[in-house]
Amino acid sequence: MTTTNQAARGSIELARARRPARPRRAAARALAGAAALAALAGASAARADGDGMVRADGDGAYGRLDGDLDLRAGAGASFASGGPALCAHGAAAYLSTAGLYAHYTDALGAQGATVARSIAGGVFIQPLFLGRYASDLELGAPWLDLLIDSVALGVGSFWEAPPGGGLASEPGLELSLSLDVPLLGRATGPFLGVRGALRWGGPALAGDASPRDEQRALLSIALSWHHVVSAHIVDAGDRAPAQVAARRSEAGAEGR
Repeated sequence: MTTTNQAARGSIELARARRPARPRRAAARALAGAAALAALAGASAARADGDGMVRADGDGAYGRLDGDLDLRAGAGASFASGGPALCAHGAAAYLSTAGLYAHYTDALGAQGATVARSIAGGVFIQPLFLGRYASDLELGAPWLDLLIDSVALGVGSFWEAPPGGGLASEPGLELSLSLDVPLLGRATGPFLGVRGALRWGGPALAGDASPRDEQRALLSIALSWHHVVSAHIVDAGDRAPAQVAARRSEAGAEGR
């Protein structure tokens, strides 16, 4: 009887060993599928940009922190009391917050133009970006956040030339307000800008104004390209010693 029982147990154990481990294989496949889905989710949550850096979507910066200098250039049309004119605009902003600008207009010899051409330059500040970003007040919509943060206040000087004349030697004062609409929802890309400026001619500031030198308004609409680059403005003085130290270290390693 004992021999019979042992034979029966051996038959049962042998049958179990030969039975395919379907539940185990199914569990392994399920775990592999879950791992693949997790990997896909992680890949979709991060985006690889053209510069090789990987960033999470919806970071609120939209590329503005990819570098420290935002270079801008564009062209369009300006409108004033003397009629429309072509305009060109250039600017450089540090951390999309403050910088320098230049603005040029040319009536191209249009009849009745009060000003044949003018050139202005000055400084501007975009005070909303860093405050909103640091306080986590970005709304999550790239075009809306970039539009709000683009509001800029500027002050500068301008020189203008009447029809048939040269640029005035005495500059006037210009105060400006501008904003830019992003067309791609990124800091680097095309923008449609609107800029309004109030101008006082040099004689008006000195209290000896003619009608042409009195306060005038200028409205400009331009299509521009913004490009964020790494200029290393802040750490420029630190990079040179670091590079020298790195070269010395490499030279010492080669000598060994």
